[in-house]
Amino acid sequence: MVIRATKQAWLANGLVFAFPILLLSVPRGAGVFIAAVVLAVLLGWRGMGKAMARYRSLLVPLGLAILAVLVVCLASKVIFGLRWSAVDNPTRVLLAFLTCLAVLRFRPDSRMLWYGIPVALVSCLLIVVYQLLVLHIPRPAAWTQPIAFASMVAAFGLIGFARPGRLRRDHALAWGSLLVASAVLILNGSRGAWLALAVTTVPMLAVRYRQIRLPAFLGMVALMVALAAALYALPGSPVATRVDAVGQEIAGFEAGNADSSTGARLFMWQLAAKAFEAHPWTGIGLSRFGDLTEALPACQADHSHQYCLEHAHNDVMEALSTMGLPGLLAVMSIFLVPAWLFFGLLRHSRRQGDERGECLAASGLAVVMASLISGLTQVTMAHQANIVFYAGIIGLLLGLAAVQAKYPRADGVEKT
Repeated sequence: MVIRATKQAWLANGLVFAFPILLLSVPRGAGVFIAAVVLAVLLGWRGMGKAMARYRSLLVPLGLAILAVLVVCLASKVIFGLRWSAVDNPTRVLLAFLTCLAVLRFRPDSRMLWYGIPVALVSCLLIVVYQLLVLHIPRPAAWTQPIAFASMVAAFGLIGFARPGRLRRDHALAWGSLLVASAVLILNGSRGAWLALAVTTVPMLAVRYRQIRLPAFLGMVALMVALAAALYALPGSPVATRVDAVGQEIAGFEAGNADSSTGARLFMWQLAAKAFEAHPWTGIGLSRFGDLTEALPACQADHSHQYCLEHAHNDVMEALSTMGLPGLLAVMSIFLVPAWLFFGLLRHSRRQGDERGECLAASGLAVVMASLISGLTQVTMAHQANIVFYAGIIGLLLGLAAVQAKYPRADGVEKT
């Protein structure tokens, strides 16, 4: 039996297509996406009850994970008498639930996401090239904070790599997305995103080539390693410059100089660990990590030091130091609960032989994995664009994968 998508599916299709473009290539695109999601929910409110009942097993765990974050953050706000602005970014995790609900309600075509990603990646590559060569910006990142921008690029590159289809064109577009994302990241220079993209690509090879044998798999991994080595060996390579700097900065930190990118992170993680030891259950207060650095004599005298920052540049250390153990558990839930849901959808798709469903669920797992790796050197909720991206893409992919599981699509037609 063929089932038609909802009448307002055109709106949801446009939203799914535009999401990567808004986040990577449009100034204040995150705010535009939030407004569009809210509009979609308002337009479809009459059918939301049925959608929530139909996908209860998906929405309840997701909602509980989001609720855990909100409860811990609000508790910290009350305990420490913080301003409401302290919970501004954390509350944006609600976007994951709203986005997922809108997708479940309108059932858009998941292909729109894979149509939009190449457009977004190519456009942001042109933007960063212009910013680097013409504007001479050392860390080009369109209109977003450089590290947050790099994390988004890496995730979209991985989703683009996981696109369904086994034709040469499909493989070319998949590898093209990955290569364009890599080019953007090299120009951007964010090492955490490099690591996230490289490590997560390895298991994604089994999604791109579902019947791949072990020798071929190892050969592809070896080829990727060789390509990375070649990029490192190029004269004047920015890859070599950024990689070599890590060792130099660690040596400098051990010698007592924390005023470097890596040294500052190591120093701030030490501060975070001491704060957690002193306040293991409550931390020092949501968004108050900056109090630790501001109390340092060096930061009081000169804020130009690289460790005079307002967050710990690590999701785990930030959560532990500001919200204690409950905060860590809550923050990790917005990664681990979606990962568990995506894994269940992946197993279902494989049992049903549903390639598109498998690609959607695997994309979700890739986003979570890449975000966890990126979170080793940044704080996901520290920047609006970053948390809007993560919540938005998790909501989109969970919704699209769940709809695909219930109403399998082939060439844009729903069937049951």
